[in-house]
Amino acid sequence: MKSLDQSAIRKQNIRRILDLLTVQAPRTRQSLAEATGLSLMTVTNLVDQLKEQQVLELAPVPRCGGDRHSSGRKAENISLRGSGHAWLIVDLSGKHFRYTLLGFDLAVLHEHNCAAEGEYLSRLTAFLSAIREEISAPLAGRSLLGVAVVTPGPYEISCDTVYNQRLPELNDVRIKALMQRCLGNFDYYVDEDVKFAVRAFAPMSNQDSCELLYYLFIGEGVGGSAVHNGNMLRGLNATAGDAGQLTTPEGVTYESLISLSSFAALLGCGAQDNERLLQQLEAYAAEHPKAYLSALQKAAATVGDMLYNVLWVLDPGHIIIDCRYVFSFREEFIGFIAEYIARRLAAAGKRMPTIAAAPQGMSSVVRGAVQVLQREWIERILS
Repeated sequence: MKSLDQSAIRKQNIRRILDLLTVQAPRTRQSLAEATGLSLMTVTNLVDQLKEQQVLELAPVPRCGGDRHSSGRKAENISLRGSGHAWLIVDLSGKHFRYTLLGFDLAVLHEHNCAAEGEYLSRLTAFLSAIREEISAPLAGRSLLGVAVVTPGPYEISCDTVYNQRLPELNDVRIKALMQRCLGNFDYYVDEDVKFAVRAFAPMSNQDSCELLYYLFIGEGVGGSAVHNGNMLRGLNATAGDAGQLTTPEGVTYESLISLSSFAALLGCGAQDNERLLQQLEAYAAEHPKAYLSALQKAAATVGDMLYNVLWVLDPGHIIIDCRYVFSFREEFIGFIAEYIARRLAAAGKRMPTIAAAPQGMSSVVRGAVQVLQREWIERILS
């Protein structure tokens, strides 16, 4: 049992080091030791193990003139190695299929979006079959360490299928079997979009004594997921945290009130394609900022009402909100929601969780998917 415990601790410490190098690099061994609270000897051993896997770049730290005769081991700048390895994220969560190929350092090597026209299953098969050839050039000289497959609903491992209402055509597809047939025998990890996304913020839960973080996504659909002390909450039907399916006292789902299409309808925008709809909304926000902010304030009240119910069930210390249609009004939108929730919690005598917007840049789903693949890879190299 002791050896198993030591192995788990070692895996956790390697993840911590990789997380730090992903957020900020380069770092020295001393810097990593200070940031993790580990001893310098432990950090050195872990760095040496990662060096053997050829996933780190090490370069001497330039010495000042007065340090020419100093003794001891020379300090080295440590960063993730971009060449040699890669991750592939295949996103099937929307009508527009997409994939992203990244280096081990999360630099984007290649990405592609597929148009939404045509029969669903034919498009899906053609899209997946084309990936192998399309990534061959950017993948040259690199080994593919893992493939994450993002789905729009909960994935059932036993039958290799996903259940969702957004894209019912996908429900009868055996996901991994299709991936292996089209792409080859790689290490696949299949999960729902929000369950990948929440992984991107899991380290934040360790900053709070309750150790529970909730992630809410508002876009084509409305979904959520939670992690407790780094562990995903799934539940009997793998739907734990799916706030969009909660209903108002009138029996209406919150998803039907605040989804992308519902919000756009309030402003008279009605493109059928979601990407075009987002473009319409962004143009409206630029031309009529006051009206757009007013509409966001109304949506925020609905979001706050939905999250108030979530708070009583899960009681998270952190809530991350990822809304596709807020654009430059991210902070205002979060402020509206926080103000609404704070009033209701104060009346109930409850403490206020930390509420923040998901950062811009690389999507939460992609960042979370890489963390999951990275974790699986660590399991393999240390098993």
